[in-house]
Amino acid sequence: MKMLNKILVLVLVVFTTGKMAFAQQDPQYSQYMFNQMVLNPAYAGSKDAINTAIFLRNQWTGIDGAPSTETMSIHGPTRKRKVGLGFAIVADQIGPKTSIGALGSYAYRIKIRDGKLAFGLRAGVYQYVYNWNEINYKDQGDVYNTQNRTSIIVPTADAGLYYHTRTFYAGVAATHLYNGRLTTVSNLNGDDAVLSPHLIFMAGKGWEINDKFTFNPSLVVKAVKGAPVNADVNFSFLLQKKLWVGFSVRTEKSLVVYTQFYVTEKFKVGYSFDFGLSKIARLGRGTHEVMLGYDFNIKKSKMLSPRHAYF
Repeated sequence: MKMLNKILVLVLVVFTTGKMAFAQQDPQYSQYMFNQMVLNPAYAGSKDAINTAIFLRNQWTGIDGAPSTETMSIHGPTRKRKVGLGFAIVADQIGPKTSIGALGSYAYRIKIRDGKLAFGLRAGVYQYVYNWNEINYKDQGDVYNTQNRTSIIVPTADAGLYYHTRTFYAGVAATHLYNGRLTTVSNLNGDDAVLSPHLIFMAGKGWEINDKFTFNPSLVVKAVKGAPVNADVNFSFLLQKKLWVGFSVRTEKSLVVYTQFYVTEKFKVGYSFDFGLSKIARLGRGTHEVMLGYDFNIKKSKMLSPRHAYF
């Protein structure tokens, strides 16, 4: 329990130092490559189907109060296919902090040669709730030790670009363009906690070796002011157009293995496990993530291809 208290205090101290921003302000995902809506609003409607997805993530299962995330999303194109719309609900909890967000996405696509370029916007609100009395404070005079429970509503706005062909995609997104305050409590030095803008770049390429084997490497790079640049390199393999298997290497000192199975052409189930190599991750004994997805087809077409299987 003493170790847990130290970890939670460390997370909250860093989280509430405002512009230092080296904290998990946004939920972490391991299977984002199968639904990039969680990263980029311009992805909305990029598939010829109405796509629904649920993410259930339990991070550092060996630590009481460690991050847990539940996400539900839906997106699809409008009738003329040029506009994509999406909506997501995100619930996240880390120790005494709980947040829930409601986010709407809009994307407009134009055709460029063999592909399409989408411009996306996302807007919504988060509610942050803190139970400050759940923390053991080393400094009993800490400003947060004077609080019991606080709650605040924070608006947020994201923007993105997303280009794709049948076998290639690349995109960039900027999140939290509005620096909303995250708590109603002010630090004594006036450096309040705020949402920090994040820059995200993603790219992937599919090679259909034959009708039974597809290789799809991809890359995601994340940057935020005041923290090291983080990158995921992913290697995915589609077998028999039914089963995805793969692994990711993260600069955050972790290795991820994942799989996704098409139960039917429309219904898919995914699972990933994160092996942490850092001290806190080893103490946490790994991270489990489950993904459920279902596509409501708009037109009669096969969805499986080197790239479209990621939609």
